Amino acid sequence: MLKAYPRHSVDITSIEYWKIFSMLFLGKMFKGACALRFEKLFAGYIGTFYAVAIPSARLGLYLLFKYFNFPKDAEILITPFTHQSIFTVIKSFGFKPVFVDIDEKTYNTSPSAVKAKINEKTKLLILTHMWGQPCDMEGFMRLKNKYGFNIIEDCAMACGAEFSGQKVGSFGDASIFSFGKAKAISTFGGGMLCTNEKKINDFVRNTSKTFKDNKPLPLILSIINCMIANILTRPRMFYLTLYPVLRFFNIRDPYNPIEHKKESLDILENIPESWKVRMSNLQVAIGIKQLEDLDKHNNKRIANSLVLDKTIQGSENVSVPVCLPESKHIYLYYALFIEGDYDMNGIREILIKFGIDSQLNELTTPEQLKIFGANADDYPVFKKIAKRLLIIPNGIYLTQKDAEYVGTSCKRIFNSIR
Repeated sequence: MLKAYPRHSVDITSIEYWKIFSMLFLGKMFKGACALRFEKLFAGYIGTFYAVAIPSARLGLYLLFKYFNFPKDAEILITPFTHQSIFTVIKSFGFKPVFVDIDEKTYNTSPSAVKAKINEKTKLLILTHMWGQPCDMEGFMRLKNKYGFNIIEDCAMACGAEFSGQKVGSFGDASIFSFGKAKAISTFGGGMLCTNEKKINDFVRNTSKTFKDNKPLPLILSIINCMIANILTRPRMFYLTLYPVLRFFNIRDPYNPIEHKKESLDILENIPESWKVRMSNLQVAIGIKQLEDLDKHNNKRIANSLVLDKTIQGSENVSVPVCLPESKHIYLYYALFIEGDYDMNGIREILIKFGIDSQLNELTTPEQLKIFGANADDYPVFKKIAKRLLIIPNGIYLTQKDAEYVGTSCKRIFNSIR
């Protein structure tokens, strides 16, 4: 076979490599660029009036909180199942995160669960489109119109996903997108904030005018990091490099394309100066090219995921991801739910013997809710789901035959351990 399959891939095309090297040698890589063309193209793709390039999705959320200027006792409704940095931004402003349990099938928050939590202090609902699965935006927009709270869509994992034919990120007051490693668009860091509200656009754009050019060294290191990850996460190179480490030395995580930095847990009083950077010429050029390829790459992940669905379905105590009829789920990550008291790392060890890398949940865990004064027992579905998810390969470098091999191998393994 001479192939092994990594849990994620970092997607860089040959054209993008050419852009990187040509801009480096021409000396056009680092100077701050006017990102207006990228912003205009991205807004047109998402279906919003405005888009503003931002250094990170986390900073975009921080700027939106600055704009909304909620009172200190404001309650922010949010899923307990998301990236911890969102919680810490909420706490940085002194707001109260009010967690809403997730749906057992989609892993997203449901409108009925949110409705039960609304009161006079509710000012904002943050909706995370988990793994690329859109939330029920029709139901949430009805609640917004009835109760008058704001909505921010967290689209870090869902760029290009749709609900009822409309792109996620175009429903709420504003939305944030991440362009980090192993995302649908990767520009070596950065992101985009979208909105239909001129006042929000003007506030974010005027604030970002004070940002400085990205320093060459951090950007170069990020590019090198992503390029290495891109090479090592192609099935044949993965087989020759990282796979032997995983297979023979029983090291489960020698290199993780998704980095959750410790600083994402920091409670902030002000925006750190290191965050205040503009998108470089190179990042803008790569972003435009990746936007052009976005639907093609998403459709490849969707096709691979449908093959996995077909081959894995019917395995005992294993549930494949659910895609609602009105949704376009982009399957940025393909997460299986393993029901029962199985040794999850033991399953991973068996999978790697078949050349299949996998990953456990790296988002919030039930124990981490204690930091925010919440008890995971109050969110039984989240508590059940968070520790029983297994992410398996479905990236764009897998052929249909590769996806069939991954799916049939998984089913064989799952059936043998029942």
